[in-house]
Amino acid sequence: MGSEPVKPALRTPERSAVLNFSCMHPAIPRLLELQTVDLHIAALRAELESFPKRIQEADLKLTGARNAVAAAREAHTHSLTERKKFELDVQQWKDRAKKYREQSGAVKTNEAYKALQHEITNAEAEVAKAEDRQLEIMMGSEDSERRVKNTEIALKTAEQSIAAERKELHAQYTEKKKVLDAALAERERALAPISEDLRVLYERIAKRHHGVALAEARDGQCRGCGMRVLPHILQQLLQDANGELFRCESCGLILYSLEPIPAPNPETTSGNAASSASSSS
Repeated sequence: MGSEPVKPALRTPERSAVLNFSCMHPAIPRLLELQTVDLHIAALRAELESFPKRIQEADLKLTGARNAVAAAREAHTHSLTERKKFELDVQQWKDRAKKYREQSGAVKTNEAYKALQHEITNAEAEVAKAEDRQLEIMMGSEDSERRVKNTEIALKTAEQSIAAERKELHAQYTEKKKVLDAALAERERALAPISEDLRVLYERIAKRHHGVALAEARDGQCRGCGMRVLPHILQQLLQDANGELFRCESCGLILYSLEPIPAPNPETTSGNAASSASSSS
């Protein structure tokens, strides 16, 4: 039969449209109706299958907002811990400098006094360093505290937004499910008048062509695969009371035509009538 066709450019008739199907196989309108319903069902199912992913994506947004809060809180806790550490360092160096000052009053040699003065100077320098670092950490703690508050506000907003989004998605899913159930019931009605052998043929072809079993023959081509349809097949498709199904020799889709039947030529008709009259005389 050839390779799988591209998605057919079908002109599947709307159910509300009034079309003349008298010049085609009597099963074609029913099969077209079934194909229209099946394509609608396939689209609905694909949409329904997307809902779990959409809900998961919404939940991931919420997870991200929660993780941001957790990270901000952890950073703030670390900042407070560091702040306490340097507060302790400041106090320890102050205590050490105080101790050296007390000791310097009791020393008896100049060398010992100089050594204590050196230790006092070093301790005071360490106090200054620790206080500078403590100030930096205090400023950082204020920033981290603001980040915690901002992420908590963002989380609350995300929770409200995603709760509304989930509610809307569930409502949409429920509505689409109702539409699908109605479409499935419609399919049963469309399937009922079709004979068993045609059902089997339709299902087999549709399975190979992504739900499409019929294609229009228009402008001398199969609109399913774009390949040429033989002229005598086109003529058969346009005949009144056509009792045979024809399939594209390339892609295997069932062919139908909505092109008008060529009107008889009046001059040719008159000439034939005159010729017949002369023969009779």
